[in-house]
Amino acid sequence: MGRLTVACARVRTWSGDARRSWSLAALVAGAFGAACAGVVIAAQSDPSSLNWPLILVPAVVVPLPLVVPVRTVRVGAAVVMAGWCWLCGFSIGLFFVPCLLLMILAAKREDA
Repeated sequence: MGRLTVACARVRTWSGDARRSWSLAALVAGAFGAACAGVVIAAQSDPSSLNWPLILVPAVVVPLPLVVPVRTVRVGAAVVMAGWCWLCGFSIGLFFVPCLLLMILAAKREDA
């Protein structure tokens, strides 16, 4: 946890906004999860059989707290991602668990 705090302190210095550092760290973790999920999706033999609206939920929910920096949006996004990770946990949902944990920290620590 110490390395994560140092990384968020660097992000805070880089972004200039202390309120968004945890949300930005969650976005980076979400991008990594999306890259890992992309590898799994690319290995599928029939991409048309996938449930694309369900797969694209993180692409909408993860950047939302950076676009609308309100605490209720951060809490709502964390709740939606928790449900999504639970629902997709046996396929690509586990790639997004670090992002979920950072979103929960962002909802808890960042002031509105």
